Amino acid sequence: MLRRTLAGAAIIPAISLCFQVASAGEYGTPKSEPSPIDVYNWSGFYAGAHVGGVWGRSVVRDNARDGVDPGPFSYAPSGAFGGGTGGYNWQIQKLVLGIEADLGYMDLSGSGIIGSSHAASHQDLTLDGGLYGDVTGRAGILVSPTTLLYGKGGFAFYDGEAKQATTNPGYAPTGTDTFTGWTAGGGIEHFITPNLSLKVEYLHFDFGSQEGYQTALVADPPTPAGYKFRNWTDLTADSVKAGIAYHF
Repeated sequence: MLRRTLAGAAIIPAISLCFQVASAGEYGTPKSEPSPIDVYNWSGFYAGAHVGGVWGRSVVRDNARDGVDPGPFSYAPSGAFGGGTGGYNWQIQKLVLGIEADLGYMDLSGSGIIGSSHAASHQDLTLDGGLYGDVTGRAGILVSPTTLLYGKGGFAFYDGEAKQATTNPGYAPTGTDTFTGWTAGGGIEHFITPNLSLKVEYLHFDFGSQEGYQTALVADPPTPAGYKFRNWTDLTADSVKAGIAYHF
């Protein structure tokens, strides 16, 4: 009876030791669950897609030396946009720095009407959709291991064509070239899995000014054939978008 009691007393600590060894990690240290900081790493490359809405202001000015009303004349283009996003982050504790680029299609389109030097005619002002893109620096603060508040700013372009065209026959309109300028804004990004994040972002665009003109195809005294009536379009816009990204 005594031997059984002593054997049982020896088995119980052995079983306990086995459980401790089984639950131990490398070098015999106890295993522990990884912290959110270890699981959600913001450093590295990422790529994704976005979609949103945009609204803007187009201001057209004519050349006063051409003998026409110089304006300015304005109208409000708007539409949807979407495309791809890619970038790289560096995480320094709660600070996240990075560079990001967007490329896609923006339907920032609209129109307006102004008077013409010919009473029976008018001028059509139009802006079409086109490719857009930006390259920005980004800086943010982690409000939690999974949530980033950030601001961004940098270069932007828009390839939509603005045009001023008279309904008076005998003139050929030429639209603007690619608008180039800057963008700035910010947003919030949140990891929903260790590799997948969602974001909501606001951006203001100042696409700068581009020149267009209308060429007189025939003489229209006092205008000689070949004369170019010049105009300039200034374009700004505001946007809100939602995006998804995969972090490699």
